[in-house]
Amino acid sequence: MLGRHRTDVHTAEVGDGEVPLATLGGRILARLVDFAIVFLPSYVVLDWVLPEKFGTVVAIILLEMVVYDLLFTIRTGATPGKRLARIKIVRMDSGAPPGFLRALIRAALGLPASVMPALTALFDERTHRGGHDRLAGTVVIAGNASTSAIIDE
Repeated sequence: MLGRHRTDVHTAEVGDGEVPLATLGGRILARLVDFAIVFLPSYVVLDWVLPEKFGTVVAIILLEMVVYDLLFTIRTGATPGKRLARIKIVRMDSGAPPGFLRALIRAALGLPASVMPALTALFDERTHRGGHDRLAGTVVIAGNASTSAIIDE
């Protein structure tokens, strides 16, 4: 059964194997690094170009975050922040990188409201997946995990 989770070791079945899930700390680190990479330079430039247009600046930065997440996630499943945290996004059915459509769904639903997907992932006791991961059919795993290797019980 896909998505089955053992509560003793925080793993999930992905494709034909069982892999370790990403930790909460790793997810937070990845998000903070990615946010700093996109937000800080963009905010400085946009605040100078569009002074007193805070709403417009925030909307542009959110769009940049979606594109950033999408472009890095399509083929490798990892943004620079995720690489630093040694986590990655994979398809639940095969363990492969998400591809364009799944990465787009995940980025579009996950970034603008980062708090809600994170909160739903905290309460998912089986696979720690947020709503954006469920809709995209993805899961965040430890980056050094091989999705073809089965973890011994």
